[in-house]
Amino acid sequence: MSLPRILVVDDESEIRDCLVSVLESQEFSVRALESGNELVSSVESFAPHLIILDYSLPGKSGVELIKVLRHNRNYCTIPIIMLTGLDDENEKVEALELGADDYILKPFSSKELGARVRAVLRRAQTESGIDRLEDGELKIDLQAYKVAAKGKEIYLTLTEFRILTELIKQKGKVLTRDRLRETALGNLNVTDRTIDVHMASLRKKLSEISPVIETVRGVGYRYSTFEAVGAKS
Repeated sequence: MSLPRILVVDDESEIRDCLVSVLESQEFSVRALESGNELVSSVESFAPHLIILDYSLPGKSGVELIKVLRHNRNYCTIPIIMLTGLDDENEKVEALELGADDYILKPFSSKELGARVRAVLRRAQTESGIDRLEDGELKIDLQAYKVAAKGKEIYLTLTEFRILTELIKQKGKVLTRDRLRETALGNLNVTDRTIDVHMASLRKKLSEISPVIETVRGVGYRYSTFEAVGAKS
């Protein structure tokens, strides 16, 4: 079985070498870049399962590179973890709003790095038992990770996709943030603020068919109705 492939982009050689060493010791296949100049070509040739991207890079910043990937239909669902050196709420929120699936603060421990990478990769695993979810003009292909509303494809990040499918699969039920952390995000350390940012971005992208996600104040979130099709026996 081939190892999960991780693409690392960081201009600091010590950080880059540390990331490679830690990830390889935890049985990941790793390719490292010192800038984002070759990011797209490396994504094409290496086909990473996940990208770790430094926030502050020379030339195109990590934020700009996220935009490039998220606007490319071939790479828009690749999970991205942002690596940041500042515990700045605005910086983290900006990264999440633009499409990062998680973030790691420098300095980081090898255990935290491995745990966060594995958590995001778990979220990327294909759903079993159901091929599609449909609710009126909203259609979700669980095998191809595609979402369409009114016949128009909507590009969601992996985290947004997982949140939406979890909400829809639990029709009519209120999902607390803790439940979303456990089932959709696969990371118990995700803050309430992070979940709210993902939810706000998801609602914005689904604005043409809103409201589909209800906020139950003080409890969590709920999706109204859906129909699962293509179920496998």
